[in-house]
Amino acid sequence: MMQKRACGNTGIELSAIGFGAMRIHGKDIDEAARVVAEAAEAGVNYFETSERYCQGTSEIKIGRGLAGLRESVYISTKSAPRDQPKADDVRASIDLSLERLGVEYVDFYHLWDTKLDEFTEIAAKPGGTLEGIRRAMDEGLIRHLGITTHDTAPNCITLLETGEFELITLQYNLINTTCAPVIAEAGRRGIGVVAMGPLHGGILAADSDFTRDMIALGAGETAAEVALRFVLTDPNVTCAIAGMTSVEEVAANVRTGERLRPLSGAEAARLEERTRAFLAGAGKVCTLCEYCMPCPQDIWIPGVLTLANAAELLGLFDEAAGQYARYAEAWAEEGHEGAPCIECGECVERCPQGIDVPQALRDAHKLLKVTPGKEPEGAS
Repeated sequence: MMQKRACGNTGIELSAIGFGAMRIHGKDIDEAARVVAEAAEAGVNYFETSERYCQGTSEIKIGRGLAGLRESVYISTKSAPRDQPKADDVRASIDLSLERLGVEYVDFYHLWDTKLDEFTEIAAKPGGTLEGIRRAMDEGLIRHLGITTHDTAPNCITLLETGEFELITLQYNLINTTCAPVIAEAGRRGIGVVAMGPLHGGILAADSDFTRDMIALGAGETAAEVALRFVLTDPNVTCAIAGMTSVEEVAANVRTGERLRPLSGAEAARLEERTRAFLAGAGKVCTLCEYCMPCPQDIWIPGVLTLANAAELLGLFDEAAGQYARYAEAWAEEGHEGAPCIECGECVERCPQGIDVPQALRDAHKLLKVTPGKEPEGAS
C-alpha cells in the first residue's frame, strides 16, 4: 500500500509520491486519463495540475481520469498572480479550472511560481489575486491555500511567516538542497511541503555514470528510487510529485511509495559525498537556486544551464538538445542566434556559484544547437 504522510495541520494525509501533471502531453486525452486513473487506483492520492499545463489540456485529462474517484483523491491546481493580478481575474479563472476538471471544488489552490515581491506587490494588494482566491474559498470552491515558489530560501521563509499558506511546493532533490531550511521551517509551523523536481528534471533518473554510482551505493534498485528516497527521508516533506506519462512509470513510482523507508545515516552520507564529488568535478554548476532571476530579457537561465549540465556532465545530449530546441527556435524567430543576452551583468553579480552566465549561455548554445541531420556539437 502506498505510504501516506500528514500534510501539515490540514488534517489531510497525502500519498508519499504524488502525480505531477505537467508532462501528460499529447492529443489523446483518453490515454492520458487512463494513466491518471491507474495512478489513483494504485494508491496515489495527490494530483497537481494547472490551467496552463499541456497547452491547457492537463486539467481536462486529470478530471477525466479521476471521474468517479473524487472522494479518494486530492486535487491541486493554480494560477500566477502576474497572470491573474486582480481578484475578479483569478475568480473567473477558478471557475474555468473547475469546469475543465469537472469538479465542484479543489482541495488545494496554489499561487503559482510566486516570489515574495510578487506576493506583496500583486497578490496581497487590496483587490488582488489573494482576495479573489479567498472569495472562492468562502464559496466552498477551494479548501486549502498553498504557494508554489522558486524564490530564495530566506524569501520563502518570509512567505511562510505571512501565515497565509497551509502548503508550500518547492524544488528539492539530491543535487539541489537549497530549500532545506525552508522545509524545516514549514515543519515547525505545521505547513505541508510538496517537493517538486525530485529527479532534477529527469537527470537523477537517467542512465549515467553518476546515477549508476547512486544505485551502487545500495540505496535503491533504480536511480529514481534512490532520488525519491533521499527527498522523502526528510520527515517534513509531505509528498514528492513525479511526472508520470505511462502505466509503467506509475507502477515504478507506486512500488517505491509502497516500500519506502528513510535512508540510513550511512546511506545518506555516502550519497551526499558522491554528489559533492560529482558537483566538484563538474566545476561551477548551476544549482537552480534562481538567484540570477528575473532576467531583463526573459531568458530562463536555470533551465538553459541545467540542459547544458545534462548534456556535458551526464552525456544526455539527445535529451538535452531536444528540450533546448524549443528555446533556440523561439529565439531564432525573434532574429537571435542563441539566447538574446545583452550582457547586463545582473545575473553574474547575483550568482552564488560565481558562474559567468553570459558565457555559459553562449557555451550552452554551441553545445546544444542541433542542425537537422547533425549531432550536437559537443556530442561524441
